[in-house]
Amino acid sequence: MRPVGPERTRAAGAPGPGPANGGRDTSGPQHPEGPHRPVAPPSRSSPAAFPRAAAGSGTPGSEPAGEQPTERLRPAHDRIRRNTIAEQRTEYLPAVGLRGPGEQPPPPPHRPGDTDGDDDDGGNHGNGGIGDGLALSLCSAFGSVAGLLVVLISTRIMPQEEVGKASEFVSAMQLIGGAAQLNLGIGLMRWLPGAGRRSVRLVFGSLLLIMPLSGLLGLVYAVIVPSIADTAGGGSFGWGLLLFVLACAGWGVFVVHDFVMVAIGRPWVAVWRNGTFAVVRIGLLFVLGSAFAAQGLILSWAVPVVLWVAVGTVMLWFMTRRFAATGGPGVLPARSTMVAFLAPTALAQMGNAALYNQVPLLANLQMGNEIGAVFFIIWQAVTVVDMAATFFTNSLAVQTAREPHRAEELARLARRRMLLLFVPVLALGAALGYPVLSVLGAGYTAGAPALAVLMVGLLFRLIVVFELARRQADGDGMGYAKLQLLNTGLVVGFAFVVPLPDPATTPMSLVMLPFVLGYLGAQVLCALGLKFLPAWQRRSPSEVKS
Repeated sequence: MRPVGPERTRAAGAPGPGPANGGRDTSGPQHPEGPHRPVAPPSRSSPAAFPRAAAGSGTPGSEPAGEQPTERLRPAHDRIRRNTIAEQRTEYLPAVGLRGPGEQPPPPPHRPGDTDGDDDDGGNHGNGGIGDGLALSLCSAFGSVAGLLVVLISTRIMPQEEVGKASEFVSAMQLIGGAAQLNLGIGLMRWLPGAGRRSVRLVFGSLLLIMPLSGLLGLVYAVIVPSIADTAGGGSFGWGLLLFVLACAGWGVFVVHDFVMVAIGRPWVAVWRNGTFAVVRIGLLFVLGSAFAAQGLILSWAVPVVLWVAVGTVMLWFMTRRFAATGGPGVLPARSTMVAFLAPTALAQMGNAALYNQVPLLANLQMGNEIGAVFFIIWQAVTVVDMAATFFTNSLAVQTAREPHRAEELARLARRRMLLLFVPVLALGAALGYPVLSVLGAGYTAGAPALAVLMVGLLFRLIVVFELARRQADGDGMGYAKLQLLNTGLVVGFAFVVPLPDPATTPMSLVMLPFVLGYLGAQVLCALGLKFLPAWQRRSPSEVKS
């Protein structure tokens, strides 16, 4: 430990460290033990006696009779030692990001050899959340690919009319369940990392809000459109109504379970449950589809949904309680702050659901059933990639909540990984479109040019998807809603107004081309607007109220 101030040395025979009079005040009465005795500067060695200069003389080596040698003090060393002990005993609290990045100080640096017993997320904190993003992307991919396979298998084992009846049930269930989620999945990923012991109440309060709401909407929908319940019940309206209500209530929280598992550090449990769900759905379709036709297809959806949600809820109870036990008291935003985020983003999610479902419906109405069936297949490829990219970037919300001081770094990592992962997929989809469609039949190969154009549109759509994820991570619900609804409105608007050639006299590929060019134009406009229009640019976290 170095002494405070410079260390002085003197030559042999030179005066000592005090004044020549020995440090005594000669202007007044002299005291044998004056209060202002000179103190020698500390040295690196242990304290030792230092002889004082004799009173009234400037020569060292002598001292007054009866006066003890002065002990050297080490105040700087003692102060530093106290600070070191205090730092060793300091317990640092983890930073929680409830108000956005940059508003909380960074945590203390990680020391070599330190272990964190609460790190249950598989080490995703230090790698920018690549595990969370991949897990959510795989969950989305399992569901989308399984849905596409179910449609293809159904066309082989049952009449086309029966497939149409069952699709009404599935489309209505997905629409109601998606609308009833109120975007609480993203909200939970933002708020759970700082919820602490309030996590259980937050999670199950959200589930108990979504499930009754989704079931109630399903009940009203089935009463207004009774053919759905009749098809599901095989002619029994009561049984079909019960099945539809349970399926809607279950589907409303199915995806929310995935978001909760990611937020509490169990992303690969979500992957496992989605993978098994897809396999069981396809297996039940083979078993029930041939025997019960449309009702079998409905049961292959509804039964796994109800069972997986029931088992998943029990699993979440134990996992969330364990997560809450490792946290502190927890802090949650005010209800007004939650509503300010959820209200606009929930509306935007409904618009996104309309984008996925209304575009193929408009294509079918304007092009006819034959061309519409081809467009439906290629649009499923767009939906698979779009949803996978959306789920991948949604993990940015939970990572920003865990480490708000790394918000910009995490965003750069997410953008680079998204491009590295999905740009090759888009190139592969455009290149393999023709050979893959030829497997389905000769009539489907006409959709290969349209698929290539849609893949180019998705390249620009990735820019929009990433910007949407940034705004959700910052809590900018209004900014998210504006961008999402604008993008959806442009795509659906182009689908309404774009003129199509006569399908009777024009090749199928050219009939679909104006339709897909409208999608490409909408994505290019949004990407350029985000780049060059100040009104479209993302607000800074300090400007975001929610």
